[in-house]
Amino acid sequence: MRKGMVPVAVMGMLVLAGCAVKPEPLTQAENDSRVQQDLSRLFANQEKIDGPLTLDDAIARALKYNLDHRLKLMEEAVSMGQLDVANVNLLPDVVAKTGWTTRNNRDSTYNEQKTSTSVSSDRSIRKSDLSVSWNVLDFAIGYMRAHQQADMALIVAERRRQVIHSVVNETRGAYWRAVAADRALKNFDQVLERVRGALGRSQKQVDEGLGGQLDALSYQEDLLVTLRELETRRRQLIEARTELAVLMNIHPDSEFTLVDSDTDAHPLPSIAMNSDQLELEALHNRSELRSEAYQLRINQRDSKIALIQMVPGLNFSAGINHTTDSYKVNSRWYDGALNLSWNLMQVFKAPANMKLADSQIELSKVRSLALSMAVISQVNIAQLRFNHAVDDFKLADRISSVQGRIVNSMQAQRSASAVGESDEIRAEVRSLLSGLQRDMAYADLQAAYGQVFASIGVDPLPNDVADDSLDSVADAIHTVMNQWQNGEYDARGIAVTKEDDVSPEIRETVMTENKTAAAQ
Repeated sequence: MRKGMVPVAVMGMLVLAGCAVKPEPLTQAENDSRVQQDLSRLFANQEKIDGPLTLDDAIARALKYNLDHRLKLMEEAVSMGQLDVANVNLLPDVVAKTGWTTRNNRDSTYNEQKTSTSVSSDRSIRKSDLSVSWNVLDFAIGYMRAHQQADMALIVAERRRQVIHSVVNETRGAYWRAVAADRALKNFDQVLERVRGALGRSQKQVDEGLGGQLDALSYQEDLLVTLRELETRRRQLIEARTELAVLMNIHPDSEFTLVDSDTDAHPLPSIAMNSDQLELEALHNRSELRSEAYQLRINQRDSKIALIQMVPGLNFSAGINHTTDSYKVNSRWYDGALNLSWNLMQVFKAPANMKLADSQIELSKVRSLALSMAVISQVNIAQLRFNHAVDDFKLADRISSVQGRIVNSMQAQRSASAVGESDEIRAEVRSLLSGLQRDMAYADLQAAYGQVFASIGVDPLPNDVADDSLDSVADAIHTVMNQWQNGEYDARGIAVTKEDDVSPEIRETVMTENKTAAAQ
């Protein structure tokens, strides 16, 4: 190595060492800035709550502002952007190039006798060209990949539908649990105050040694157990409102009221369709089955791509060229080319690729059958849970009614000094808890009712919502909920409301599966 090269090499090594990348954790200021930005964006651009919320309002807020749903919206937008990129990639390649070259001496050549030289180009040259090239094989494969990306976009859209179903169902259950909490909390403080007062008087009686000590301690134990149960239930009720607030993407400490908290009416929901009709609805509408159908199309196109890759590639190219080299006779010219290439290794790879693609197709078909059976099971389980929830609510409602009559009777006898304070407090606590159990049973009933519709995959939003305001979304949801009560379902353009609308093959398949399941 020449001596002059040593300092250059050392300098190069020092420069490379200085460019080495090292982990740089966030500074405290950067972390504080991130937190402030997240907090400012977390609840930004949301319509304020200016009145009591109905169930439709709560669902509308959850669909519009819930972060899980917004995340799926962004994923869908990204997927559509990837489809746009795949479509653009189908266009021919158009390349514009320009460049300058220079050298310290002339490009000269000797004659055969090496007695003289001739110059063949200028020392400094600028070249420019514009070329268009198009490969038929790449276009065919790109066209198939674009179709696959389109199916992937549809799969992402189906995943968003799944999130919508989940958000709507969770919001329905949380709303009615919050209603039960509001109704119970109105009386909790009064009953807690009575229990604490009775506990204080009992403790005083024990401390002063008045009356039967064992009876007083037993009474005190009953009061403490009651107090612990009431406090535990009270904390659970407060958490119910927090759960609803999180689903609507409002701060957990926010104050809001619920319309249904002020009414004692508990209308029983009903399902207008029988099991066979609900199963057919689910097979048409469930996101998992639709996604698997799109995945099957993707796998089928993989098989076609494996065949296309065996074909020789034909490439067309044409261009316009220009140079500033004064030694060129023609400084501007056009050129074109037609090239045929064949990757022979693809011929050997094709059987393995096709076998893999065929295996994926069969796997997708089997997975679709397994999902279909799972969907049918989920529909039937959802129906069973709904029927059990109806029975549980009716029983809890009767118990609450009896407890209410017992309290009224106790209060009347208490006025006549026919019963003691301990009996009256026990009756009030039982009445309060039985009323809470009734309202919670109704919340479970509503959750089971919503799960039936989630299991058949129907969409709570129609295709023709006026705009994205909360009022418009809530009105649309209210309309759809009423349609569901009548057995009318709209799943993004696929509506199956009557058994006659279904093909005989599908109906026969479902009936056969039902009979097989019943026999087992």
